[in-house]
Amino acid sequence: MIPHDTKKEQINPRQLVLEERENELYRLVCETGYVPAESNFSDFCESLKSGRAWLVSGTRGSGKTAFPEAVAECCNLTTCIVAGRDGLKQEEILYDWDKEEQATWMREHLEAAKLMPDSEKEDYLAKARREKWKRDFLILGEMGLAYDLAATSAKNSAEIGTPPILILDESDKFGASVEDAMLMPLERGLVYVPRLQGGYIGVSDWNSRPIVVTTSNDLRHKLSAPFVSRHVYSRFDTPSLVKELEILRSRCPRATPAQVAFAAKLLDAVRGIAGLEDYPSLRESIDVLNAFERDRLIYLDEVNLLRYFCYFVKSGEAQELLKLQIDYLLLVANAFHPIVDMWLAERDANWKTTLMNSGRVFKTESEFVLERSEF
Repeated sequence: MIPHDTKKEQINPRQLVLEERENELYRLVCETGYVPAESNFSDFCESLKSGRAWLVSGTRGSGKTAFPEAVAECCNLTTCIVAGRDGLKQEEILYDWDKEEQATWMREHLEAAKLMPDSEKEDYLAKARREKWKRDFLILGEMGLAYDLAATSAKNSAEIGTPPILILDESDKFGASVEDAMLMPLERGLVYVPRLQGGYIGVSDWNSRPIVVTTSNDLRHKLSAPFVSRHVYSRFDTPSLVKELEILRSRCPRATPAQVAFAAKLLDAVRGIAGLEDYPSLRESIDVLNAFERDRLIYLDEVNLLRYFCYFVKSGEAQELLKLQIDYLLLVANAFHPIVDMWLAERDANWKTTLMNSGRVFKTESEFVLERSEF
């Protein structure tokens, strides 16, 4: 669990959406540097309104996990995370009993019972056996904890409390038994605990439940139909080049236009090379631009390019292939790109001046038009 900052105000994103203040929530998310696709943000709002969990699938590095993290940051929410991996057990995500403490509890009471009259022992030990199943001996996993925190928030608030956010990350690694264990909390908002005094943890009210975001890379196995049916679904596609530029500027606000241009052109060129097993994602674009900004890069040559290979070339075979394409990558990264350069020119006066002085573009009625010689 990552607790919220107790010194800052919490914002309930579900409440904002129910009050038709989606634009305010969108602005808050964007202020973190994350710029969500409008269709994905709309689906997220639907999940908030319905109380359903939100399932997002897509390729690695497409921003699936970063989205709920941005929501947690801008709204100051407590965050619980279940990270998918092989061998994950339901006891780790929902609950388990502290068997050592229970055993110690019973030993202490058995010792105490030896000093009691026989007429009192039976009732005393029966009570001890009942109380070893009380809440004090229950160990909550991240999912169980999220539902418990939501119940506590709802109980302590006169109106709708601020729920935690629960990220079920890389759910395609969970396995069938873990998915089955999650069905009841996702549907009812409750985690039933046999023998627990009270019988369950969680909260059934849709508006008070945790905000649940489930991510999937679609790699390990297909999620079960019952598990998927308990979600609102979105697909995170690879962003367009224009959307990627928006995200890069938002995530790396101190980067110069030249650095943004180098990063966008370079990674776009790499994605166009046939034969790579794994193409760089948005995550790699952000890493490359952060490195350019950190090192105050002002030009890109072969030495610099090879230096930054480690950020977006993740196998020996890919390195060998791209080294054969060095001249091409440098040519594209330093050449005029109609989408990248025009987008930057519309937002940066210095970049516009640079392009106009280079003779590559000219301005007519507030639009930049490619010279015919470029075609």
